[in-house]
Amino acid sequence: MKTGGSPGLFNAIQKTGLSLIDDVIPSKLNANARYFLVGGLMNGVSNGVFNAVMMLYIAALGFNAQGLGVIFMMNPLSSTVLVIPAGVLADRIGKRIMIIISTVAVLFAMIVFFMAGSTEMFALSFLLIGVSNAAATVYTPLYSSFFEGHDMDRAFGLYGLLNIAAMSLGSLGGFIPPYLTDFMGLTLVEAYRVTMIAAGSLFVVQNVCYYISALGLSETLSKGFSFVLKSRWVVLKICGIGLLANMAGGLLFSLFPYYVNRKFGVESAALGAMFFVSNLANALSKGVAAGVARRLGGLRSIALGVALSAVFMMLMPFSPGVGVLTILFILRSGTRFMSDPLLTSVFMRSVSEDEKSTANSIRMISMNGGGIVAPVLGGAMMEQLSLDSPAYLGGALTLVSAALYSLLLRDESKLLERKG
Repeated sequence: MKTGGSPGLFNAIQKTGLSLIDDVIPSKLNANARYFLVGGLMNGVSNGVFNAVMMLYIAALGFNAQGLGVIFMMNPLSSTVLVIPAGVLADRIGKRIMIIISTVAVLFAMIVFFMAGSTEMFALSFLLIGVSNAAATVYTPLYSSFFEGHDMDRAFGLYGLLNIAAMSLGSLGGFIPPYLTDFMGLTLVEAYRVTMIAAGSLFVVQNVCYYISALGLSETLSKGFSFVLKSRWVVLKICGIGLLANMAGGLLFSLFPYYVNRKFGVESAALGAMFFVSNLANALSKGVAAGVARRLGGLRSIALGVALSAVFMMLMPFSPGVGVLTILFILRSGTRFMSDPLLTSVFMRSVSEDEKSTANSIRMISMNGGGIVAPVLGGAMMEQLSLDSPAYLGGALTLVSAALYSLLLRDESKLLERKG
């Protein structure tokens, strides 16, 4: 007896599902990698809560856009100053010791943050977060050591998918402060603080998972202190373009909660919902990045995603309401961050094992360096020019970075395609 439906359609759906799984799941996923991914899930949840709540909490204490810019620049500033020494040190003393250093720094950062009430105290907290992030330069090389070849595309895509999906879930933490004020009698500032304390504990616990993932790992440690990397040209190109791209995005998005709050009066609950949906799109784009690259080519996928994100960014000032702005924000996130796992894979596969931490520390400078200038410049532009001005300049610079990726990474892309 037939139950209806087409066997051909069923087979097509089954093949599509298997293809998607093959695009996302690496062929080998050992226990070390699984522990690391659990840490990534905790990282995503905690970051999601902080993204939805933290800036509104600090603004509620009376800080304006320029004040926020000064506070938030301390994280990338300290990270940028310390990340190369941290990377060089990691290649010589090992990843596990650096994870311990990162854990201690973030623990003190959280303590200072929740005691802070002045610019100086918040700045100190973000400076300590930067110390933790500098020591965390070992995390990407650690994760890459669990995989080989094209499996690395899928591995970083899977990490991005899980991490950002967890961040999306954490963004719903924006609904907690209104609940605490309406039903528990807390002030808004108190509700923000309680929500972030719960999330902040995960920043500490996640490092336990990262540490466990490094147990039993056989490391190739470097000797001496030469800064001449064998792969210096690919490092220079990827880091240089990355610095421009991250500064471009940071002009608007380092202060995005403040931007939407001032533009449309959006509070933490609506902001959390916005981040929830956009992070899901971000997670999906990272998850399918390896499959898109397999069909279009890695370099073409990177350049196309970055270019489309620039267009969506420049359209944001024309949004008539928060609904359209949310759609553009989602589209921008889904296209811009699809390139991240692909770029990380290209980078890690182009660098020799004994200098991965050092090379990754240089890349972190490009990721954090833009964050030193962008919040201050973006905040000043919002105050002195117009609230929308960072979107125009940031979008234009993002288009430039898309063109540079396409022009300058051709040789590396062809070499990795031949290696498989």
